[in-house]
Amino acid sequence: MPTSSRRRLASPPIVGARPIELRVRGDFVEWLAASGGTLAVTTYNSGKLALFSAPDGTLTASYWSLPRPMGMAVSGNQLAVATRDLLWQMEIAANDAAAEANQLITPRQVDATGRLDAHDLAFDRRGLLFANTRFNCVARPSERASFKRTWQPPFMADAATNTAVDCCHLNGIGVREGRLAMATAFCERSEPAAWRAGDRFASGVLLDVRQNRVAVRGLSMPHSPRWHDGQWWLCDSGRGALATVHLGREIFEPVIELPGMTRGLTFVGDRAVVGLSRIRKRHILDAPPVRERWPRLRSGVAVVDYARGVETGSLEFVRGGREVYDAAFLPGVTAATFPTEAVGA
Repeated sequence: MPTSSRRRLASPPIVGARPIELRVRGDFVEWLAASGGTLAVTTYNSGKLALFSAPDGTLTASYWSLPRPMGMAVSGNQLAVATRDLLWQMEIAANDAAAEANQLITPRQVDATGRLDAHDLAFDRRGLLFANTRFNCVARPSERASFKRTWQPPFMADAATNTAVDCCHLNGIGVREGRLAMATAFCERSEPAAWRAGDRFASGVLLDVRQNRVAVRGLSMPHSPRWHDGQWWLCDSGRGALATVHLGREIFEPVIELPGMTRGLTFVGDRAVVGLSRIRKRHILDAPPVRERWPRLRSGVAVVDYARGVETGSLEFVRGGREVYDAAFLPGVTAATFPTEAVGA
């Protein structure tokens, strides 16, 4: 396992990166203004962490440059972001020096992991967890190594667990009641790069971590398992769907199908916010099922009234941000700033 160093002094991301060209549909701005918070979106191909808010009914956007930002997690006043070879843990606090009431997002801990291809992040009762895709497991940051393994799928038990080869493309993790509960993967095989096989559009699985078993099969490149409103939800990404899961019957049920590869999911009140991507043709993550259904795909986020299965609004990335990975909500953060100088813990 590679060695690691934990950094407690960090230079923040670069503020003012080239903006994304936006298009708003439906009630997106009205919904965001009423939410009383800020929506965070990562676009890993363009290297941006984007923040959107509408405190006075006018959409505002901030873009921070990060190397390949992926998963995010929010817990209280903490925001965690996975990047190419670092895990950022940031503090959200009142900015007394600001002319207007807003929040300062300050890096407090940065863990150097190396190229683990970290995807989803989540906070449990003990701290930060991440999907360690390169090593086919769920892990924690470690002061002595790149990571500390906490769980791996049962079908990986006989594989060479320290081999840095993505076998099943374990990408999503979900926490329930403070404990790791679910994970998603593209397949249930342990051969190197097995997830790239031709059947990947229907070989995806939802993994029950506590029962250490495959809970649901037949998913299309799934991502983003989330517990909300008394049930599990996920992105059936290759079909462009937001779906609910019925564990007792080992099935999933689409709630809505959207014009993009669905990836990234958060809930705000009675709305689901779903990330959308325009995956390139012939890309390894190209999704023929969703492409065949929609003549034109979108990237950005869709706001869904999940009780009715209806998209009420959206924010489209017309230029930049072609591939969204995650969406997170910062409650009570109506405006945010980021320091431009190096910040110490």
